[in-house]
Amino acid sequence: MAEGVLGLGTGASSLNGELIEKLKEAERSSAVTPIENNIEKITGEDGESAKIAEIIAKANELLETIKPFDLFISGGENAFDNKTANVTGTSAVFDAVDAGSISEGTTSVNISQLAQRDVHQSTTFSDPAANVSSGSGDMITLDQSGRPVYQSNITVSADDIVDSSGGDITIDGTDFTVTTDMTYSQLATLINNNENFNAKITSFGRLSITNSDEKSTLTISDTLTTDIGLSRGEKYSTKDITYEKLASNINSNSNYRASIENVSGDSNRLVLKSIDSGLENKITISQTGVDLGFSNTVAAQNLEATVDGISYNVASNILIVDGGLKITAVETNEVGEYSTISVNKDTTTIEPLLQKFVTSYNELVALVDEELYSSESNIEDKSTLRDMMSSIKDKIFASYGTNDDLNIFNFGFEINKSGVLTLDSEKFNSATETDLQSLKSLFIGVAEDRGLGTVLKDYVDSLDSFDGLLSAYETNINSRKDALEEEKEKAIETLDNKYALLAQQFAAYGTIINQFESQFAGLKLMIEQSVASGQ
Repeated sequence: MAEGVLGLGTGASSLNGELIEKLKEAERSSAVTPIENNIEKITGEDGESAKIAEIIAKANELLETIKPFDLFISGGENAFDNKTANVTGTSAVFDAVDAGSISEGTTSVNISQLAQRDVHQSTTFSDPAANVSSGSGDMITLDQSGRPVYQSNITVSADDIVDSSGGDITIDGTDFTVTTDMTYSQLATLINNNENFNAKITSFGRLSITNSDEKSTLTISDTLTTDIGLSRGEKYSTKDITYEKLASNINSNSNYRASIENVSGDSNRLVLKSIDSGLENKITISQTGVDLGFSNTVAAQNLEATVDGISYNVASNILIVDGGLKITAVETNEVGEYSTISVNKDTTTIEPLLQKFVTSYNELVALVDEELYSSESNIEDKSTLRDMMSSIKDKIFASYGTNDDLNIFNFGFEINKSGVLTLDSEKFNSATETDLQSLKSLFIGVAEDRGLGTVLKDYVDSLDSFDGLLSAYETNINSRKDALEEEKEKAIETLDNKYALLAQQFAAYGTIINQFESQFAGLKLMIEQSVASGQ
């Protein structure tokens, strides 16, 4: 009996640890595991979150299939506006700026002359890094007939005084008074205060003035003692400027393209081109104190074309006609020859597009029904899904048109007892041939009586919007998951604290037991000695 009591201390620590873990695990099963199971129902592979994400994806697939039947479709071309085009000839390339607005019928184009850019080349020089000239007033002036710009012959800075004696600058009959202390920056501001003119100091130090429309010519005079020399053209100094730098300076103007071209061996030319084609972009080059020997290698010219008997003489090789037909001229026609485009309405894409819609709708119904009627579903708020599907079905099966007398069942759609939607291709295609306008009223509608596609697109699009039904459901799921995670952390913390305290209590009990065992061990030794001595 004494040995049994003494044996308690030697096995106390191991017994305490095992016992505590068993007790803790048993309590964890009732306090933490149910919370973890609820989290798994949300976040697991087939959890609520994954299923709602799958339903949202399927709803978005349905949205994509109905977009071609939206009255307000991006780009303006719905399924009923599709057109086919047959093209003959090679002088023009046809494209659609707005396919929906292009009229049906044939357009004939004859190109007699293509628009061209103006191109000039200098005489040859050997070193692009050599200076063009050294004279103080040396410069090149560039002018385009359709874009009059007037610049000072002298270079100035914004803070320079215009004329210490004062005077007037007159632009198209309007006087601008220059005071004795006015700077060029202040003069530019004074001119800009008049809505008819624009003025600035260029990066190359020229006072530059244009009409506000940038197309009209100006008459400029002054009574200044300073010889500003405002005259037509954009001026580029050549003094102590290399050919490369001159080309770079000209390129800073978006209307010109300048380059140094190596034409053979060590022979180079400065080549100058207008960015845009046409006579209005023809370049006139004048030179002061320098002569680079420019010659006109390609003369600017307009496009000359006839479209359905209407003559065009324009700067660009691109024409926009018929409200949206883009014609790009690429080569000339012989006399009597034409390029043509024949545009016809294309109804062949409508039925395949609606078959995609039917398939997507049936897939969404099957996916949602699986969650609504399965006992293993992890969906908590099934009423939201019921409301969503009820709204979608109400919109699909409703009546449309001005008199609310059109619905999908008039045009080959059927639904069986299981709720599966089908489309009879033969009946539908017959309707496209005999009653296309009613079909368009049913699916597209007008602003006052929106059709099925327009109404359904708006609703399905709203489901995944900021305040949408499915978006709100996702937000609710995330909130519940976060709450469960927090509850789990608190339960684990409570459990850990409880059994940490219990471990401390067991350790104290073990110490007491060991003390008792030590005392019993001493008593046992005294008894054994007493027995051995025969006392």
